[in-house]
Formats: sequence, C-alpha cells, structure tokens
Amino acid sequence: SAASNCAVLPRKTMPSPVSGRTRSSPRRTKSPAKFSPSAAASEPKKSPSKAKPAPKVKASPALALPKIKPTKSGVLSGISALGGLLLAYAAMGSRLQIEVPTGPVTFLNFAVATGAAYGGGFLLVPKFLIDINFSKSPDKYHIFFARFIGFLMCLLSHMIHTKAMGADTSKFAAIMMSGCAFLGPTYAGLKLNPKQTPAGHMPAHVIMLVAGILAATE
Repeated sequence: SAASNCAVLPRKTMPSPVSGRTRSSPRRTKSPAKFSPSAAASEPKKSPSKAKPAPKVKASPALALPKIKPTKSGVLSGISALGGLLLAYAAMGSRLQIEVPTGPVTFLNFAVATGAAYGGGFLLVPKFLIDINFSKSPDKYHIFFARFIGFLMCLLSHMIHTKAMGADTSKFAAIMMSGCAFLGPTYAGLKLNPKQTPAGHMPAHVIMLVAGILAATE
C-alpha cells in the first residue's frame, strides 16, 4: 500500500521557543576521586598546633597589697597598724575589758599633745621634721604640703582640746588618729625607707599603739 511504501524520515530537533537554540544534553558530573592508600601515606603529617597560653593579668599597683617586710620596719608597721585597729574599735563605741594604769594621761589629752607636736613641727620647721624621719631632702613642694598639713593638724588638735564636737569629740579623735596610723607610720614603714631610730621615725609607731590602747580601754 501507499502507507507502507512511505519512507520513515528522521525526526528533526525543534528549536526552543524561548531561546531559539537547540536543547543540549545534561552536563556530566565528575566522578569523585578514589582514595589511594599510597598517596595518603606519602602526604606529610601536620603536627597539631599548640594553644598559646593565656596572658597573665598583672594587678594594678594601686590595688596591690603591700608586702610586709620581715625587718624592723615590718615589725614597727605591725605595731602602728595594731594601734590603728584599736582606734577604729574605739571609734565604733566598743571597749576592751582591760584596766590599764595610765595615771593622769587620757586619750584626748594624749591626742592633743601628739597632734600639736607633729602639727607644729610640720608648720614651723618642716624641713627639719622630714630630715629626721626620712633619708630624703625635701624640695619646695614638700615644704608647701608639710606646712599645709601642719596647720590642719594644729587646728584639729585645738578642736579636740576645746571639745568642739561635744559628746562626739572622743569618737572624732579616734577616727582621725586611726586614719593617721594607717596612712602615716604604717604606710611609711612598708612602702618608704624611714629612719627607724629612737630619734627618727620609730616613735611614730609607738605613739599610735599607745593612742589605741588609751582609746580602747577608757
């Protein structure tokens, strides 16, 4: 028949209606590389990296505790620090149940006498007072601050003598001398290089201990 005699024509690829190009076959993906034991053995082994130690944080000098020297200055600083603690204890209204024979000496008149003596020395002869306490020659700035502090010490001693604070005079004197004990001879003995002799800085430590005993036992 006519249908059987017709030759079968090859099918033509039609262009894509969007791009006008013939459709291409999908891309072939590369096969994964095969593992080779010999290649793995030939590769150099990497040593594990060592972790760096954390940097050490140094304490601020302002916050560092003073190191107690096992010397004469360290012992004397401990004596004045004990006096400062007794003064602080008395300032809180507490007393030790110990009787100490002090005679006519009281805490207030002792505070007035010692405060006026050191205050007068800083006010009138600051260079002499600094020279006998430390192995440093004061300059004009030290002289200025010494006279300024000496005036305040004399004024406070006068206020204690006249009991300008009324019933709180003893408490005020104890607070003042407790601060002086820690910031004065105790700090000087630990951080500075004072002349720890009977004619030098040594009496300041003993004065603070005596003041603490008087304040805490009256």
